[in-house]
Parts: sequence; C-alpha cells; structure tokens
Amino acid sequence: MKRALSLSAIVSIIFFNVSGGTYALEDVIAVGPGLAVLLLLLTPLIWSAPVALVCAELGTAIPEEGGYYAWSKRALGPFGAFCQGWWAWLYTFIDIGIYPTMFCDYLAYFTPEFGEDGHYWLRKGLMIAMIWSFVLLNLFGSRTIGNFAKLFFVLVMSPFVILVIVGLYRGLTGGFPLNPVQPLLAPGKSLGPALAAAIPVVLWNYMGWDSVSTIAGEMENPRRTYPRALLITVLLIATIYVVPAVIALALVGTEQFAWKTGAWSLAAKSIGGQKLATLTSAMGMISAVGMYSALVLVYSRVPFVMGRDGYLPKALMKTNRWDAPWVSLIVSGMLYTAVILMFHNVEELASADVTVYGAMLSLELLSFLVLRWREPTMARPFRVPGGWGVAIVLCLLPLLCVGTGAYYRVQEDGFWKVVGLAIAIMASGPLLYPLADWWRTKK
Repeated sequence: MKRALSLSAIVSIIFFNVSGGTYALEDVIAVGPGLAVLLLLLTPLIWSAPVALVCAELGTAIPEEGGYYAWSKRALGPFGAFCQGWWAWLYTFIDIGIYPTMFCDYLAYFTPEFGEDGHYWLRKGLMIAMIWSFVLLNLFGSRTIGNFAKLFFVLVMSPFVILVIVGLYRGLTGGFPLNPVQPLLAPGKSLGPALAAAIPVVLWNYMGWDSVSTIAGEMENPRRTYPRALLITVLLIATIYVVPAVIALALVGTEQFAWKTGAWSLAAKSIGGQKLATLTSAMGMISAVGMYSALVLVYSRVPFVMGRDGYLPKALMKTNRWDAPWVSLIVSGMLYTAVILMFHNVEELASADVTVYGAMLSLELLSFLVLRWREPTMARPFRVPGGWGVAIVLCLLPLLCVGTGAYYRVQEDGFWKVVGLAIAIMASGPLLYPLADWWRTKK
C-alpha cells in the first residue's frame, strides 16, 4: 500500500479513534463534578500515556500494516497473532453500534423521531445508511479518510472553542456561580456506583491509541511521525476534555442539570444561546460520523493482514485502484449491519467493551515486554526511557485501570454481562485457531 498519510492526517485519525471531541463525556460528568474532573485529569496519566508510549516504541520498531497484529506475530508467534487479530475484529462489532446510535441521539435534537423513543425502523434504517455510506467512502483509500478526518476535526472542535470563549467571558465578567470540583459526587450518588458508571466510560473515551497502528504501512515516515502524532493527540484530547467540562460545571453544574447523551447541546444553550446549541448538536452528528469512518478505516486492515497470512480467505487481501482493501471493507459492512439488526439495544454489549479491549491490550503489552527481552538490540527509533522497572510499571498501570473498572462494573451489572460475555467472545479465538491454522496450511 502507498504511504500517503501525513502527520496532520494521522493526528486527526487518532483523534477520531480515541475521542471525537468532548461528546460522550456526559455519563462521567453526571456522577459528580469533583470525581469527574479527577478522573479526566488522572486517566491520561495512568491509562493514555502508558499505552501511547508502548505503541510508539512498537510502532516505530515494527511499522507494518496490521500494527498490533504484526507486533504479536513477531513476539508471540502465530497463535498470539491470530487471537490478537480475531479479538480486534470482534471488538469492532461490540463498538460499532455506539457511533450510529450517537448520530441518531444528536439528530433527535432536531427530529425526535430518530431518538431512542422514536420510530424504531426509521432509526435503524438511518444507522444502516450511515454504515454503508462510510464503508463506501473508505473505498477511496486512507488518504481520502485522512482528509475528511482533518475537516471533521475542525468542525467538531468549533462549538467547544466557542463554548469555552463565551463561558470564560461570562465567568470573568460576571463570576462563576458554581465550584467546578464540588461536590465530589452528585446528590444521591455513592462512591461505588459512581465509579462503576464513570470508570468504563472514561476509559472508553481515552482508549484507541493502538488502533492507528494497523495503518502504519500507509503512513509517511512512520518511525518519525507515529510517536509525534501520539504525543500531540494525548495532550490535545486531555485538554479538550478537561477545559470545556470545567467551564460547563462552573456555569451549569450537575444539581439542576441532567447530564445524559445529548446534554452538551442543552449546556451550550444555557451558556451561549440557541445558535450555539444548534451548532453543538450538528457537530455531535459530525463527531459520530468522524469516529465511525476512522474506525472502519483502521479495523478493515485487520482481516486484510489475516487474509495475507492465510488465516482468513485471501480474497480479503484484494485492493482497488486507491489501495483500499475493498473486499475486507464490504465484508465488514455486512457484519456491522447484521449486528445493528440483531440487537435491539446495541449498548447492551457496551459493558463488555472495555473488558475485551483489555484482553487485546494485554497481548500488546506482553509483546512489548517479550520483544524487550528477546530482541534487545532491535532497532527502536523511539524507545521508552528507563529500564525494566519503567517498562513493567507502564504495562501494569493500564491493566490496573481495566481491572478496577471491571470490579466496580460487576458490582452493578453482574459478572456475566461485564466479564462472562467478554470471556465467551474471546474464547472463540483459541477455539477457532486450530481450524484457521488448518485452513492456512491447506491453502
């Protein structure tokens, strides 16, 4: 594939794989001002930064198409690589319903029929149309998606830049009526349920740093641009989460304001008026579109490289004139459509989302440590500073975050929904590997 992605395109694609803007923080803010701000500040340090550093070292050492799949193949062998790739592909089916759902939720601000309580098939039909629109757009290659991501980034940021400017002006001229970090918890909340609600959401809002590694083979000079893009995006996303949230909490708070999906539009109306609310809702739809298109881009490369290695049909390797894996994209679109139709409420799978991602991440972190031990002299254009102590701490911190989130979530949703379902999903990898290995040997 051609190396067509510049630094700005990579930053924009990472931005939409991880964040998509300040949207989707509502459930974190709802648990209470103090806890929300604490989590938004702490998570980049103990979750985002360690994962980004590991990805920067591995991504510059092995800048191949397939990213983490290639890392696991080199460190853990065929079985580890197959599980990594298979789990990543299955993870997209859990994650895929969130973005069309988010699109409909913000569209419901203008047309209530598309809301959760609106017309069922009208809502589902729009979700399916969105899936196929951006599967087809991805057929024009990574450069096209990178250019759209840069445009979407500017659009999505615009309402929150205005909100911060207007909010600061109001606060500095008339005073901020509320303390943005008090109380710690919203009225009626206790710490356990609050953490159960907030930790998986804040981790989800800060995860995806490894996703763009799957298109390393399409980056211009990945050994230089990939770590720079990760550093820029970690700082950028932390800023765009914390600053608007603090401004909104200082002006509207949580006691008299219901923070739920779509609440940013109402907060924008309270702070800047109806025009800002309309812009915020419209850009919420663009945010969902940007995240979905970027997700289709990076995850369609997983079956592509698995087809190259013979674990899936080699037809998935076919590319078109724009170097897009068109068969992989079409197959992925069909499976995404099936998920949307099969589940009445796709968010039912969201409790297992972070747990499955934690399993994928565990293999990446293990690959990082194995390669440090087995291939100490391998060229690493970017190397995480420090010795084995730093490397081990970097791997333990993200796993501690996943474990903490799962513990509190189990208290609320039960073991099966949070952990059992994730284990059942992941068990398919080891169970299918003998069949996939037979297929690869036969072909």
